[in-house]
Amino acid sequence: MHKIKRLLYVTVCILLTLIICWGYSSLTAYSATDRQGKNILFISSYNENFPSVPDQIKGIRSIFPEEEYSIDFEYMDSKRFVTEQSRKLFHDLLQYKIEDLPAYDGIIVGDDYALQFVMDYQQELFSGIPITFFGVNDMNRVKEAEERTNITGIVEELSIKDNISLGLKLNKKAKKVVAIVDNTLTGIGDENQFISLKDEFPELAFEEINVAEHTFAEVGEQVGKLGQDTILLYLSMYTDKTGANMTIPEASAILSKAASIPIIRAEVGGVGNGILGGKMHSYYHSGEKAANLLKKVFEGTPVDSLPVIYKSPNYYVFDYKVLKKFNIPLHSLPKDSTIIGKNATFIEQHPVLTANIIVIASLFTLVIILLSTDNIRRRKMDKLLQESHEELVQTYEELTASEEELRGQYDLSQRHMENIEILNQKYSIAVESTGSAVWEYDVTLRTLSISEEFINSINPQLAQIKNIDIFLEKFLCEEDRDNILSQYERYIKGETDKIYMELMLYNSENKKRWVMISGRGIHDLKGTVMSLNGLLIDITKIKEQEEYINYLARNDYMTNLPNRVSFMDKIKSELELKSCGAILLLDIDNFKVINDTMGHLYGDRMLSAIAERINTIVTDNVWAYRFGGDEFLILITGAENEQLAEGYLLKLKELFAKPIRLMGKEHFVKFSIGVTVFPKDSSDMERLLINADTAMYYVKDNGKGSHMFYSDKIMEDIRSRAEIEDILRDALREDGLRLVYQPQINVVTGKIDEFEALLRLKDRNLSPAKFIEVAEMSGLIIEIGRWVTKEAIRQMAKWRDEGYPLKPVAINFSGKQLSDREYISFLSSTLEEYQIDSRYVEIEITESILVEETENTLAFLNELKSLGIRIAMDDFGTGYSSLNYLTFIPVDKIKLDKSLCEKFINLDNSSVMSSLIGLMHSLDLIITAEGIEETYQYHRLKEGGCDLIQGYLFSKPLASQEIEKIYNHNFIG
Repeated sequence: MHKIKRLLYVTVCILLTLIICWGYSSLTAYSATDRQGKNILFISSYNENFPSVPDQIKGIRSIFPEEEYSIDFEYMDSKRFVTEQSRKLFHDLLQYKIEDLPAYDGIIVGDDYALQFVMDYQQELFSGIPITFFGVNDMNRVKEAEERTNITGIVEELSIKDNISLGLKLNKKAKKVVAIVDNTLTGIGDENQFISLKDEFPELAFEEINVAEHTFAEVGEQVGKLGQDTILLYLSMYTDKTGANMTIPEASAILSKAASIPIIRAEVGGVGNGILGGKMHSYYHSGEKAANLLKKVFEGTPVDSLPVIYKSPNYYVFDYKVLKKFNIPLHSLPKDSTIIGKNATFIEQHPVLTANIIVIASLFTLVIILLSTDNIRRRKMDKLLQESHEELVQTYEELTASEEELRGQYDLSQRHMENIEILNQKYSIAVESTGSAVWEYDVTLRTLSISEEFINSINPQLAQIKNIDIFLEKFLCEEDRDNILSQYERYIKGETDKIYMELMLYNSENKKRWVMISGRGIHDLKGTVMSLNGLLIDITKIKEQEEYINYLARNDYMTNLPNRVSFMDKIKSELELKSCGAILLLDIDNFKVINDTMGHLYGDRMLSAIAERINTIVTDNVWAYRFGGDEFLILITGAENEQLAEGYLLKLKELFAKPIRLMGKEHFVKFSIGVTVFPKDSSDMERLLINADTAMYYVKDNGKGSHMFYSDKIMEDIRSRAEIEDILRDALREDGLRLVYQPQINVVTGKIDEFEALLRLKDRNLSPAKFIEVAEMSGLIIEIGRWVTKEAIRQMAKWRDEGYPLKPVAINFSGKQLSDREYISFLSSTLEEYQIDSRYVEIEITESILVEETENTLAFLNELKSLGIRIAMDDFGTGYSSLNYLTFIPVDKIKLDKSLCEKFINLDNSSVMSSLIGLMHSLDLIITAEGIEETYQYHRLKEGGCDLIQGYLFSKPLASQEIEKIYNHNFIG
């Protein structure tokens, strides 16, 4: 019996030694490389909170680790700021940094907007610097970049086709595919790609839900009506017809709540918020590949020898909860799909530990089998010995003869015992080095034995207690005692095949220590458990890491305030309890200026300082949260009306009346605050957040630095803009637009030299000042601008065909139309269609689009000039009125605004007007005076040398039929 035990010990030690060697062989040593000393600039089209950006940065950092490379991160935030002014500010910031900081060795740009910026200013700001790009899906822009020197990169290609194929695979009965898009630049590109696939899926009807034509709520209603014969693609849902914005998680929540069918997503975001998933672009691998291209340049490869990578790193990603919701089997998904949200089993989480436990359990089983076999064999031998006693006596002589043989066997057994002892020592070393211990519980004696070295490292007092009852009573809480006794009872009854649990103990310094217990029983021949044996492993570090991860999941790492997740849980709980209260959404005014001028590290410290002040008003019924970016949330419970919220608003004002002093600088912090009260405004969590956000942006739009309670008036303004937008859309569809023409009179001849075309609505008494603004904000100005252009040229052709001599017609051009890149070709083809010479068309621009001398604006104006179009600067004198513009802008005419004429047309200042006109004549410019209503004004302007006069003195704007009556009229003859 003793020999067999030692043989088992040898086996256990050998196997454990193999396990330890296998575990250590999987470790790799890290040898740090010397710091490269390279300075890299990363320019993102978006902000750091946009869903794709964190993964892009991780991909870049995988190639350029922080300890080896210096990377500056700059964000253009183009989803919210797309004006020329914001572009100019970003340009100036980069120019300042490039001039005052060490030179950049390479540049990485993310997405189309940033690439266009880099190409626009390559010679000015980034001359000679290698540039790699990623996240770009505009192939025209990629081709342009490919033709440049020092630029290469990787293309972002949406897998819309693969996702439609996926939808067909998951839904064999599908008859149509519906795409959700909007009118953002991203949405327009998505829509074009979607429509282009019609011919490849003739069995499907292609439909779309354009968010720009509905409110977000209406989109949810339409999605809810889709039947089981539909494949639903979520492509773009950023801005609805009211101008309201929505993030991808928010849009995903709305769609998943409304839809009765799975939602497939072709772009990043939404998985984890109710979206099924699909084949998506990997922003991590895209950033990694772009960084790797730049690294090859650093290693000596010329950038122009690296071709653009057109194969986009796209992967299938799915949400496990959504798969379960719609009963979609995992085997139906594409191979190598990534499944998120699926809880990993213990074996998947601890493969090495599980393998060790299985090996040890197998050893224990082997021990039991061998001992049982040995016991049975011994009993049989006893019986045989008893029965054969007489035979043994008779064979004594034979046994005597075999004495020498037995002695040899004895010597062999001794050698085996020595080997087992050596293996026992190795076994002890293995247990100590893995931080584990062996324990044994004797069921009969009710005593517990644990490896002494291990128990001393936890709490030396534990080693002195053998009685299991005293041990449980003294060192475990009631819950853990009940748990371990329950595990024991279940094992004894055969309800489970092993004991496994985690316990919390306190060491000698009264600090928490966690141990994992696992084990099995040893049974006698009757199946009765004689003892329990197993392993103890100290898992304190693992538990501490879990606690820290849980803390980070619910708190903001920078400010230590609870985060958005904590807020959502809290407000949900309050609403379920039907509590009353208020939500304050705080947005720091002009915080971007601090980030842009002082840097993001300084901005982070400023956010922490602001959070500390806000946290001082937290009480039992007031909670503060960091909502993200430069936004904070304050939740007040028990606020039955707006007065209590007003009190806390006053506290905030007093709290930030004093400046924040940071790194020797003082900053006065102001907020734009949106307030919503529940349940007065709503009892829906999503609606309340939208209310607060709406009120906050209303403050932003009306001067900042104040607060606003959500009210119907705010929504009325939004609805008013939406109604005007609907009127404009109807007018475009149903021929509801018309042009009137105002003559421009030659001051010498008194005849009409040309006309200005002015836009009006048919059957609507709506001021152009109102509907033009809405058209510009909604993007409809591009379509309207084309309609005005074609209608004016058509009218010119009609007059010509009716025998009237051709006279130039001026068309107003909005700065927003600069984004219409095909306007030049449209204008050219329209002139050709109606056979009108380009010199009879005049484009009027305003000073507002000339504040920044951008290359794009100048290029556009020069293209007009090359086409033969005349250019007039309208409303001169109302804006910046810089004569410097006239030195580089290719204009042919200046239109003096009414306010400028009235200011300088009196006797005292008439010389100023004459000098101004003379100066402009010296630049070969034609001068038109606008808004002239009095005869004496006409005479003053004629004396000063003005060329043309436009105003009610001669004619108001008239319909085309009325113009024909005065077409050749002399107004001063």
